[in-house]
Amino acid sequence: MEAEQRAIRVACTPKLELAETKEVPTFAEWFNGSFWHEWVIGRENKPTEQRAKKIIYALHLEPRFGKLRLDEITTPVVARFRADLVAKKLGDKRINNILAVLSKPMKYAVDCEVIGKSPRIGMFKVERPEIVAWDFAQYVRLLAAAKNEGEDWYAAVCLAGEAGMRVGEVKALRWREDVDMIAKTITINQQTCNGETTTPKGRTRRTVPMTTTLHDALKRMSVIREGFVVRDLDGTAKADGQANWTMARMCRTAGLPVHYWHTLRHTFGTHAALFGVNPWRLQAWLGHKRIDETMLYVHVAEAHQRELPEIVREKSRGIDDPDKRVLAMLGARAAVELSEVRGSGAAVAQGPERKKPATLAG
Repeated sequence: MEAEQRAIRVACTPKLELAETKEVPTFAEWFNGSFWHEWVIGRENKPTEQRAKKIIYALHLEPRFGKLRLDEITTPVVARFRADLVAKKLGDKRINNILAVLSKPMKYAVDCEVIGKSPRIGMFKVERPEIVAWDFAQYVRLLAAAKNEGEDWYAAVCLAGEAGMRVGEVKALRWREDVDMIAKTITINQQTCNGETTTPKGRTRRTVPMTTTLHDALKRMSVIREGFVVRDLDGTAKADGQANWTMARMCRTAGLPVHYWHTLRHTFGTHAALFGVNPWRLQAWLGHKRIDETMLYVHVAEAHQRELPEIVREKSRGIDDPDKRVLAMLGARAAVELSEVRGSGAAVAQGPERKKPATLAG
């Protein structure tokens, strides 16, 4: 009887098991270990993305969080870090980029059940910067300055301003694989940045029709149509710094404020919108992932209507196909007389201002 009661007591008494202590890694161990291998490499982040993460980690995250365990990085700790970044007078967009690189490894640690929860990061709401684009007269002056730099740089400016290509895509463009002079199309398959060649931004391959100006610029190039279209004498692609220095020089030669290659892409999109392009067609030409990115150009065109130069209007007459009509008008810009548009207010935004909507300033 006593033995039976003892057995009942033992069975009914809850067993206290020692909780298994889980060792939580430091932020440095986690970031450079599992997160980097499984999340960054495993998800095939592009070399440019990897480089950006490494720079932010080295400059901002490692000094502040490197020695802390992941479970020691709490919401108040992150809030103090964000306040310190503000005190350093970093821009909201820059702070958001830093916080995003902090957020990803913390959330991945939660997914892997290394920690119970991730701290609240608290991103700033940042409006898109306004679109900066050359007006018709300024674009003509830039084309003239590019001709003085040589046929390769003139072709590069046309690829950006007549086809909306990013500078990395211009540098990586190849004759045989990407250029069809008979069909008059450009296929953007890759881009080059910091010496690394990858897929285009958004991993989206796209085909863009040539304007007459772009087709003529490529047709007149004296190079053998093999390898890179825009290249150095030894056949290698242009370097990042080389492209930027040359663009700055062309702007100064043209008597323009110094803006870099992306302004030409904005010019292509803005002018196409002014000419009445179908937004979804423009989205395909620019390679945007979301239509709201493309609609920025449409909104700017609607808010800032301009009288078009006569030669541009003339080229559009008698063309029923809307895409061909827009392409004809885009190609006609190179023939615009400066006297026709000088002082007309068909315009450029002189520089992006923080927290202002997209606009063109006269």
